[in-house]
Amino acid sequence: MRTLLPKVATLAIVPISCHGECANGFTGADCSLRSCPKGTAFFDMAEIDDTAHLETTCSGRGQCDYKTGECSCAAGYVGIACERTKCKNDCSRRGTCISMRHHADFNRNHESLQYSYHQWDADKLYGCECDLGYAGYDCSKRICPHGDDPLTLDESDDEVQLLRCTASASSNGHFVLFFDGKASSSIPASSSAITLKHALQTIPLIVDVDVSYTTGTTLCRDDGMDNIVYIKFTHNPGPLPPLVAETFDMDPDSVVEIAASTSFGMLTDYNGVNHFSVKGNKENEECSNRGICDQTTGSCDCFDTNGDQYAGNDCSEVVTSPVTTCPGDPVCSDRGICDTSTKRCICEVGYTGGDCSQRSCPRGLTWFGYPSSNDVAHDVMEECSNMGTCQRTTGECRCNDGFFGSACEYMGCSGDDASQTSCHGHGRCISLRELALNHKSSDGTSSPINYGTDANEPSTFDADRIFGCDCDDGYGGFDCELMTCPTGVDPLTDSTDLHECSNKGLCDHSTGLCKCFSGWGSSNGSGSYGPKKDCGRRQSLRGFP
Repeated sequence: MRTLLPKVATLAIVPISCHGECANGFTGADCSLRSCPKGTAFFDMAEIDDTAHLETTCSGRGQCDYKTGECSCAAGYVGIACERTKCKNDCSRRGTCISMRHHADFNRNHESLQYSYHQWDADKLYGCECDLGYAGYDCSKRICPHGDDPLTLDESDDEVQLLRCTASASSNGHFVLFFDGKASSSIPASSSAITLKHALQTIPLIVDVDVSYTTGTTLCRDDGMDNIVYIKFTHNPGPLPPLVAETFDMDPDSVVEIAASTSFGMLTDYNGVNHFSVKGNKENEECSNRGICDQTTGSCDCFDTNGDQYAGNDCSEVVTSPVTTCPGDPVCSDRGICDTSTKRCICEVGYTGGDCSQRSCPRGLTWFGYPSSNDVAHDVMEECSNMGTCQRTTGECRCNDGFFGSACEYMGCSGDDASQTSCHGHGRCISLRELALNHKSSDGTSSPINYGTDANEPSTFDADRIFGCDCDDGYGGFDCELMTCPTGVDPLTDSTDLHECSNKGLCDHSTGLCKCFSGWGSSNGSGSYGPKKDCGRRQSLRGFP
């Protein structure tokens, strides 16, 4: 398992200095406590409308040990400041644990477009980028072969994409073609058809292609004689994403054109002849929709029911003919309707698979995924929100640590568990939106702040998705486990700001009692003797006024 992490500064151990300010790495009224690292908060009170996630100790997802200066992180969070989510099972040693920022910077989407991501969670939400052949939010699933359903005979077109390179073949420049976000090897401007074919087949997702030129034997031309290149995908069924070219060291007026979509699917050559691309219409389905995928082995278990049998590594071979009915025993597992023309099952809601024998799981907006545009993410629906594993026998999501909901759609309150029953019984587990509405001004009066008011604002995607603890009076900490101590003004300053134990003692968070420094004791809040137990009164010394 490989993990890409942002650089984080470490604290140097320095001597204690308590002349007004504590030395770096120390805190407390007498500078005797070690401070813990801070990070951008996952859950905190909004500062102004639609603005939250300030820096806080242990990122609000861990407890500080003031003896060592180290954060003890809640389940599902890691880092010296608990500043990022943890990849489940280290991506099963079949992938790379990577941040949203790095995922955007070093990859491309299905259409081979590249975007950047710099929102507040760019270096906080981590996920698995799986190795080839593996899938799932934790890379624990093997991918099975995909193929064309052998019984849907009307869909027979292979995808054909067109390419034209206008550039000098003698140039030292080259270009790279991307397919489904993956790059080919370098393609020189002078490439022959066989060289281009071999370059395309270095892309792991491309099984085989046929390449043909309309003019000559050289890929790029600048003599006015267009060479229209036909690229036929012979073993990649289905409508496919377009090839995308990126040039290197080519002349400024060089152009590489691709025709592959229904909106731009034609190239016209120098003779005025139109050349048309072909959009593939074959299915590209798991086990060709004629078997069930064993995700532990990556192999298809082909259907053999009702006298109808299928074979092949992708179950695309019909062994018995004619096929009599849809797969399943009983037909469509009594969880769907059989289309008699195609012998395909149309499953009821909540069921899936070629024979409707498997349960589908609830879907939610993804936690980790590629941006849909610059700084826009978390807007695609996936099973278990790409933060859990679907249990096919029950149709229930098994969520990653720290997440809950039927579709793992919520980041939970950390404590006894991730769900809304946590906060150790000393607070309420609420959303960021609700916390902001509970905001109070310095005098204690209600002063609501709006968070997540604009549904089109990508930075507040978390308004109703990230939850945290709003602690009862007398309790604190990210999970309300700690008891708070009395507060008071520092009697040696003119400030009216309130401080724990009046800055004249240290709080014992296990009892909620102040341990006052020598010479200080309980006050009435105004410097005189009283019952507050806040260390706010200077005690009289015997023999002195």
